[in-house]
Amino acid sequence: MQIRSYTELENLIKALAGIFSFTDEEKTQIESFVNRRAFEAYNTSPVWPRYLVSSEERAITTANLIPYEQTDPAKDPIGEFIRIHRKQAFLNNSTLEFDFYVDANGANILNISSATPEKAFVTYKKRLDNFNTNSTNIPEEFFYFIAHAVYADFLRMDGQHGKALAEEKIAKNYLDIELEKIDMRSNNNSINQKFSTYVNHQSR
Repeated sequence: MQIRSYTELENLIKALAGIFSFTDEEKTQIESFVNRRAFEAYNTSPVWPRYLVSSEERAITTANLIPYEQTDPAKDPIGEFIRIHRKQAFLNNSTLEFDFYVDANGANILNISSATPEKAFVTYKKRLDNFNTNSTNIPEEFFYFIAHAVYADFLRMDGQHGKALAEEKIAKNYLDIELEKIDMRSNNNSINQKFSTYVNHQSR
């Protein structure tokens, strides 16, 4: 999976705006817009391949809880719980899937019928970190959406609402293309069977 730098992103936004540089105040606003739009893209699908972790072993506490963060052994922080299984899932055999609800502490497992197991296998989205001017890890699948959406925000900030709407549509087209790629790869697999992306939901 390809990544791009914040510098490349800012340069594209400047090119779209037809300017050579932003003021310091504009740079701060642009960074805020970038993170807001990245979060928007991140939330359009539970199964972005870059952020998806499939059936990873996680410890269950005595309170039937799987926390967002695990330090022993260290694991990536969980941004969004997707599915929780009793045994490693998506192999040859089916396995019991736990019902759960999520609160501020993590995933609370509901349908444990016997003694609390010490572990479960969690499919989840990694947490999205904020980007800044030094970032070199902006997902390429978000790159053009973010650029055009941030430019739309920039136009809106300048009172150019008509042009902003046109750029918003261009941004959405870029994101829809990436979501369609997920659908083509994932519609028939067992990880994605319970979920639909924004694109296929809208087409129904």
